[in-house]
Order: sequence, then structure tokens, then C-alpha cells
Amino acid sequence: MSETGTRQIGIVLVPTFALASFSMIIEPIRIANRLSGKALYEWTLLSGDGGPVASSAGIDLQTQAVADLRDKVFDLAMVCAGFHADRYRHAGILNWLRRHRRLGKDVGAVSTGTFILARAGLLDDQRCTVHWDYRGALAELYPDLNLVDALFVIDRGIVTSGGSIAALDLMLRLIADQHGLAFSKAVGEQFVHSGARVPSEHQRGDLIHRLGTAKPVLIEAVKRMEGTLDRALSPADIADELGISQRQLERQFRNQLGRTPVAYHRDLRLDHAKRLLSQTALPVTEIALSCGFGSASHFALLYRQRFGRLPNSDRG
Repeated sequence: MSETGTRQIGIVLVPTFALASFSMIIEPIRIANRLSGKALYEWTLLSGDGGPVASSAGIDLQTQAVADLRDKVFDLAMVCAGFHADRYRHAGILNWLRRHRRLGKDVGAVSTGTFILARAGLLDDQRCTVHWDYRGALAELYPDLNLVDALFVIDRGIVTSGGSIAALDLMLRLIADQHGLAFSKAVGEQFVHSGARVPSEHQRGDLIHRLGTAKPVLIEAVKRMEGTLDRALSPADIADELGISQRQLERQFRNQLGRTPVAYHRDLRLDHAKRLLSQTALPVTEIALSCGFGSASHFALLYRQRFGRLPNSDRG
């Protein structure tokens, strides 16, 4: 906290940053200032080179170059990113983030900004999270991360969150830590938001709602499939683990989900491959193997059958 009691937040905007996530950083602290009648927070928009930075919606925001603020230290250095964060390698930003950690200041990320904290080497031995749609890509690029499925994570001065409303949950938690729970709830009410979500809640809806069925066998089978995207699973093995026959398992999949267990799991792995193609620069062959397909040619055939185009068409 600065000497004036105003908490200074430096927000790095990465090109194609998620506008919804950015607003969920700014709006809670703006409202906190308004409700308190004081400047509890001040923020500065930053980028690697300064000038306008385009959001994913095509709306530009003006920023200052980090080099122009070399001597300024923020209480919280936050990264807001969006598409293609895995390719962002601005040395000035990475060094700026490292400097803040060396000085004992907090750093954080919303949406896909976690990729940039990982590239800066700031997430070693830290729990962290990222928007659920990018979790597989981040894990593939940084397999040693302690990556968890949570709305947000606060771990020893490093904060990370999924995008959009999860970023609001994070900011309300930070406001509560600094100014009390009652005040944070008052800020949340301005968003017609209870502020009741805890960080450990999952980012995606539960399987009952996503699958449209509450059948325990299907729920457990799909959990196993979603947790095993690097290889094909045997329906016989899944059925044995669940204590039913393979015929019963296949009947429930056909009746409830319209596909066999093999086809359902294959489609999950193809969907995962599609995300890796659009979110990373990993070679197609490497992606094919990491998703449990024996060869690039077999992968390309199945991919075309599912999506109507070849894998290279979905490169980011």
C-alpha cells in the first residue's frame, strides 16, 4: 500500500486482451472508490510499448509503456490477456513482472494472463488457475505447474483467476481482504452479485447440467474420460471400474448421449486437440500424440470427419 493509503494497481494489457475480464478488474475498484468517498485504489494501464492496445472486441485502450514508468512500483501488478497469450514474449513486461516479485509486491493475472506469469517463471511451486478453456493448453506447455480448477487462486502474493465473472470474484475477495467483508459485499451488490462464490468452486457447470442427465454411471464415466485426454480408454475397463457390464455402459451412452463410449471419448480428445491447435504453436504431430492418436495422418482423418476440415485450418 502506498504512503497515502491508496493501493496502486498496474494493469498490463496484452494485445487481444479480454475486454470483459478487464472491466471486472476496473469496475469493482472504481465502485469501491465511489462507495467509500475516497481514492482507495488508483490504476495505470500499461503495455510493452505504450500507445493503443486492441481488445478481443476490437476496442482500443491507451496505455503507457512500462519503460516510461521504470521507477514506479505498484502494490499489485496485474496482467490481462486473451487470445494467443502463449505467444507473448515482450522482454520488458516479463522483466517488469519479475522486478515486482523481487521487491515483494503482489502480481496477478486474469483470463489467459497466467501464461505470461508462467513464462516469466513466477509460478514455480505456486498454485494457480486459468480460464477453463485454456487449461489444457497451459498444462501442455508448462506441465510442472500446480494448476487447479478454481474460480481464482491467491497463493503467497500471486493471484490468478479465470476470466470475466471469475475476475470479479477475485477482485471482491481482494477488496474484502483490504477493507472488510461488509464493504466488499456492498461493492458486489452494485453488480447484482452476491459475492458468495468461493475460490474453490469449479469454473464450468457440473456434469449433471452439461450432460442433461443425473445418471451416476454416466457422470462417473465422463469424469474419467475428461480426466484422461492423452490416450484412448477401454469401455471394458471403465465398466469394470464402475461395477457394471460393458453392455450396460454402452446402452446408457447410446440412450442418453447418442454415442458409444468410444466415440464420446474420441470426440472429447478431438475437442481438446482443437483447443491446442488454436491456443498454442505446438506441432500438429505433437498435438496428435498428446491427445492419444497414434499418427498425424490418422488424427487428420478423424479430425476432418468431426470438424469438416484439416487440423492446420484451425491454427490460431
